Amino acid sequence: MKKTITFKDGTTRNFETNLSGFIEAVSFKESSSDLSLSLNHPINLWCAKKINDAGYLGLFQWGESALYELGYYLGDKGISYEDIKKAKKGSALHENWKNQFDSNNWSGHWSGKKNINSKFEFLNNPQIQYEVIKEWINYLCKQIRNNNLNEHFGRVIQGVEINESGVIAGMHLVGIGGLGAFLGVSKFSSHKQTDGNGTHIKKYIQDFGGFDLEQCCNRKIYINLKDKNEKALINKEVTVVSIYSGKSFSAETKVRVKSDENGSLPVIVRHPSTEIKIVADGKESNPIIQKADQKQIATLKDFDVSIFQANLEENNTPQSKPQSNKTPQEVRNEQNPSEEKKEVVTGNIKDVSFNIQIIEEDTKKAISNMGFYLTYKGNIKKHTADSSGTKKGVVAAVGEDIEVSVSGAGQRQKIHHFKVEQSLSNQTVKIKLPVCFFKINVKENNENVTNTLVSIFYRNKQIAKRTDSNGDISVKMLLGFVFGFGIKNKELEKLRVLKGIPIRHFKVNEGFVKASKLYEIADQKRKEADELKKKSDQMQRKKQLEAQEKEAKEQAERAKSEAEKNQPIQDNTYTENGGEPLTTVSNQSPPTSDTTRYHIYHDGKIKRENKAATGYAEFIYYDSAGRFYNLGKSQFVVADKWQSKGVKAGGNTYLIDQRKHKYYKSGSLGYKWNIISGDGRYYLSGLSMSAVLGAMCNLGYAEYIGSGFSCRDGSPGESVSHLNGINGDFRYIAINNRHMTEVTYTSHDHFDWNKNVAFVEELFKFGYKLFGSHPVKIKKNALLPHSQSWKDHNHHIHLHDFSPKVEDL
Repeated sequence: MKKTITFKDGTTRNFETNLSGFIEAVSFKESSSDLSLSLNHPINLWCAKKINDAGYLGLFQWGESALYELGYYLGDKGISYEDIKKAKKGSALHENWKNQFDSNNWSGHWSGKKNINSKFEFLNNPQIQYEVIKEWINYLCKQIRNNNLNEHFGRVIQGVEINESGVIAGMHLVGIGGLGAFLGVSKFSSHKQTDGNGTHIKKYIQDFGGFDLEQCCNRKIYINLKDKNEKALINKEVTVVSIYSGKSFSAETKVRVKSDENGSLPVIVRHPSTEIKIVADGKESNPIIQKADQKQIATLKDFDVSIFQANLEENNTPQSKPQSNKTPQEVRNEQNPSEEKKEVVTGNIKDVSFNIQIIEEDTKKAISNMGFYLTYKGNIKKHTADSSGTKKGVVAAVGEDIEVSVSGAGQRQKIHHFKVEQSLSNQTVKIKLPVCFFKINVKENNENVTNTLVSIFYRNKQIAKRTDSNGDISVKMLLGFVFGFGIKNKELEKLRVLKGIPIRHFKVNEGFVKASKLYEIADQKRKEADELKKKSDQMQRKKQLEAQEKEAKEQAERAKSEAEKNQPIQDNTYTENGGEPLTTVSNQSPPTSDTTRYHIYHDGKIKRENKAATGYAEFIYYDSAGRFYNLGKSQFVVADKWQSKGVKAGGNTYLIDQRKHKYYKSGSLGYKWNIISGDGRYYLSGLSMSAVLGAMCNLGYAEYIGSGFSCRDGSPGESVSHLNGINGDFRYIAINNRHMTEVTYTSHDHFDWNKNVAFVEELFKFGYKLFGSHPVKIKKNALLPHSQSWKDHNHHIHLHDFSPKVEDL
């Protein structure tokens, strides 16, 4: 099998998809060598001596840190791992150790490993460099295993399949930190995904994926495709489905691959115990379980596994199966071998027939057409219950153990086991299927997707759920059942309910979030239209009743005297139930007041009345029950309008002094808001003030402190972006209101994650769409919603990108 790679300069090359081909491809990319030729060929001798402008050298462009890790280079300052073993992080010794690889100037000593004592000797020995790259691949492979990153094999990220050779090449480019960041692992989120030349890890994973590295990982699955006539299926596109539940990643993943000219698929490497199926043309193969440290060979004939071999490498010995994975019968037989022999000799074994019914643990209802497995005498067989949830006529020998299990990820999940007794004859054994309580977390670009509607597909139902402030949804489902995740009427991904996993992760893109919002808006409009239609129908019925009543009155009028009939009739106003007029006609004259009123609604909408007024601003808040609260009135301050710091835009802007609105309380609703500002940044625009007050009121009563918005003249003061009273800063909220008396840092343990998230979400609702923040220590360096990591924002959050929902009255 060959792989074709088109490089950045437009060059296209073909490489064998084995270890030699991988090394040849990476070396060609790094140094333009041609390792299909002899290592002593002039081209390769010249490329082996290459040193680029950043100090990276050789056929594979190594840096100091790589050859230090492999024991060839001792570092610029000769500080070893042994030297820093007891050194504290941040100490002078530890910092010197880190800094000795900054320059790639190769000013230190070499260890003499493999008789390489200098940079000159290394550059002039391409044979040694070829051996070193194999060491380097093994080193990187070990790092992948130690960090559980091989659990991500089989995923597709940004359109690129994550596989063994691709991630090894990616780590060669940007290290394990860059790889972890690309995979979405939170502890690596701050690492760069590009090298010094701007090359992104995605490019390396894409170009160098699909090679069989042979030495890196002993477990491989080789699959050959044949049709029903035993002919190789050439260039056949199939989907490789992998199901796995691990420490850092659990999901069902799908990748598309093609067979080669011999019908062979690219080598498959997954985490041990991953369940793998091949799907094409509406057919699905039997599952293949990835074994640890085994090379497995399968031939798929018309998508049934017809031949299956598992060969151990010679230097590996089979390991005994852990007792926790043995059936109860196996455990009993090992513990009491004489008892088993006795039963066989005496011949007293008697078969009994009974029924098995799987019921829901919580409701005790039988589950119709339920599929489950029975393990009996070491053999596993799948059974399916009938429409009443019962599997009838199960036959087993008295004294034997039967284990009941359901499907899992890679291996079955045990739910019950029992010993067969004579008393079971013609009886029904009811077995409870456990209910699992867990959370579903939704992320976009490593950020929690909050307050967003998603759809859960479970037991032929579509259930709408909204994520909370942590991007989570709490659910309960039956063990072994498959559920889907997606958006309205569209299932995007499926997972199986697994035992002991408290949270399942789903990653979505920007399009998913936008689609959810659009669906939500459309549903709301549809609901409003239905309500309007309902009101219209009610109005029509009322008009009919009124017409009938009017006709009755007219008939009664005919009985009156001519004089009475000639009297003027009063023009009645008819109303709906509750006294609301059918039609409200406003004769209000244009406002002559010098006050702009800001009507602030709990859903984030701001209605601005009398926009042209420049005298005063009045703020009125409306809660979800329709109650209103007058938050106060104060005089506008006339200020200059600014284009940027130091540059006026011309014209005026009208600001509000925050100190006139720093406190309000009515029952459990209100706020206390202090600004501490050395340069007098107490001033906000009317809309910004409305947004901040609305966010605070939506959260009940709480206390806040910050360093302000703009100066009295509308300028930003010490800041750069605090212009025209729009952008501002708040101190992070701490547990027990400690933020009111001391600065709270994102590194503090008393950082109140939930309250900060809630405040940010409300500010976002009222129009602030971006926040400058910093990774939060207690959440493993996660960022607050809708925020970016900004320098020097570890003690306050910055409000930015203001775009409120405003309706002018």
